[in-house]
Amino acid sequence: MNSLPQMNPAASPLDQLADIHLPPPVANFPWAPGWWALLGLGLIALVASVIWLRKRRRKSAFRRAALLELAALNAAASDQEFAQQLNQLLRRVALHSFAKDDIAGLSGDKWMDFLYQSCGDKPAFSDTSLTALLAAAYQPSSDSLPRDVLIAESKSWIRRHRSRHV
Repeated sequence: MNSLPQMNPAASPLDQLADIHLPPPVANFPWAPGWWALLGLGLIALVASVIWLRKRRRKSAFRRAALLELAALNAAASDQEFAQQLNQLLRRVALHSFAKDDIAGLSGDKWMDFLYQSCGDKPAFSDTSLTALLAAAYQPSSDSLPRDVLIAESKSWIRRHRSRHV
């Protein structure tokens, strides 16, 4: 006797197979707790960086205002007026950035030394341009003032000077 089930010779063996069982549907967010923690840390880092950038932008607003004013200085009529306005602008930026007691009394060579040393190892101003600026600011007539050089050096100084107070 044969123990195998009897098959109808006309029936296909594929007809006897059961349908495919599909897995249960996947949940909307099947993330492990580690991924949720990583997402939380990423959001905290994003918020902290936005706060830091806003604070930095607010602290450097005086630099942007000074650079805008510096761009408008080239319209000064005479070299003496240009030199006086540029010197006043540099002094206002210095007074904002450094201790007022250290800056307010500086003039002449001490003011020049301060402008040299406040940018670190690489001074923003050259000797000739700064000497010409101070001479033009306080003398009624002077040689032609290198305005483009002074504006470029002043722009560099405004961007690069650093203080512990600001």
